[in-house]
Amino acid sequence: MTAERTRQQTAQHLAGPEKTSPRSADSAPTFRREAREAERATARGRLTRWTAAVALACALLAGVGHAAIAHADARADYLVRLMSTSDQFRVRAQAALALAQAAVGDASITAALERALRDDHPAVRAAAVSSLQARGDTSVLEALRAAKTDRDPSVASAATRAVTALERVARSNGGRGGSTTGAAQPPPQPPPSGPARFYVGVAIPATTAGLSPAVLTSARSFIVQNVTQIPGVQIAPANESNSTARRVIQQGRLIGYYLDVSITSVEERPGGALRAAVSVIVNTYPGRDMRSILQGAATVSGGGAGDGARQQAIEAALTGALRRLPQALDASAGGTH
Repeated sequence: MTAERTRQQTAQHLAGPEKTSPRSADSAPTFRREAREAERATARGRLTRWTAAVALACALLAGVGHAAIAHADARADYLVRLMSTSDQFRVRAQAALALAQAAVGDASITAALERALRDDHPAVRAAAVSSLQARGDTSVLEALRAAKTDRDPSVASAATRAVTALERVARSNGGRGGSTTGAAQPPPQPPPSGPARFYVGVAIPATTAGLSPAVLTSARSFIVQNVTQIPGVQIAPANESNSTARRVIQQGRLIGYYLDVSITSVEERPGGALRAAVSVIVNTYPGRDMRSILQGAATVSGGGAGDGARQQAIEAALTGALRRLPQALDASAGGTH
């Protein structure tokens, strides 16, 4: 298995073929035009609903992460519109994930993500939880506490972790909750123990085990929460461009890593137990040269075979694999610059 194949599987699972060619800031109008053309083609019957979803998702991915400030508001508005109106849940979920870093501090985007917590599909609700946590706005705590009782166990689990993380942010601010409306600030990350050494990006896990996008999104949130506890780690934003990552790493004199995660199996065992196996590929970042592979497996009994039980087994397996991540980062640091 190569890191490239893992990244392709992840993109195909949520949104269709990945766009890898770099584009200039002038491409923002282009991706909006591509999306409109896909919608018109669907109406004329030239594309299937699935092909239209792929075209819309690829247009979305092409527009996320460009540095041009002039197009930032337009992109954010377009993502909100996709998240609110698309009839394809994968498009809505990808838009919700992309909004984690779009116009941070804009209360209207925060409100749109709160509305997405009531989406019909659990993948979209889980993506909204993840983005609300990443944006670091403690004014959403009430909405996230309500999401802890979501009917989908993976969404409820993600909301529980998000509430824990944002309550920690609120305490670090001296108990001052509220919105980040005003000047846009980067989403707060748990401070590293001592000076930051590592800049770590985390992919949405890939799988061939037939897991729902909600489970995969929740698994990524679990990984991020655990990796932030490693001394000296700074987490890279989702959907970050290579040029932005390179600039942050150079300015901070950091060592970049990217975690490509694969949930290789989730199997039922006799007696109702579930066994999950995972692998974590530690790559350089943004270069994506493989440095090491960490593997973990765990068996959980008595939880049934639903998403909640799968989530529990996956998290136990990830815990085993990530336990060796600090040593892997240190061991690889000598050859990563």
